[in-house]
Amino acid sequence: MLAPAQERVMTELDHARLNGMLARLPADGLPPEIEETAYDLVDSAVTVPAQQIDPDIVTMRSRLRLRGDRDGDMVVTLVYPPESDAAAGRISVLSPLGLALIGHRVGQLIQWQGPDRATHRATLAEILYQPEAAKDFGV
Repeated sequence: MLAPAQERVMTELDHARLNGMLARLPADGLPPEIEETAYDLVDSAVTVPAQQIDPDIVTMRSRLRLRGDRDGDMVVTLVYPPESDAAAGRISVLSPLGLALIGHRVGQLIQWQGPDRATHRATLAEILYQPEAAKDFGV
């Protein structure tokens, strides 16, 4: 579901929150393949303090532009599950696309499985807003 082996970097806060969400999931909370991908990400991501994250890495609440190989450009914001609204471009971090995005750098190829079960690919073309780069370290 994720792009080929590329180092993923997360802020310590994003990592802790994602780990906490996974720990609180009900037994039937996520499809098994999504849950496995999320745990793999938490286990393998490199973590850094929020003040030290590079501005070209997708963090929580980042707004970014994807350049699709078939569907053209799309602008999305990575959010926590209660804030998600795919029609408005707010993508849950616990969705296949959200898990594929977090921790990747501008220029990398992102790959995920859509609701149609097809594999989608896009290049992370630009980060339009990253909270940490804007010095927005809100809790």
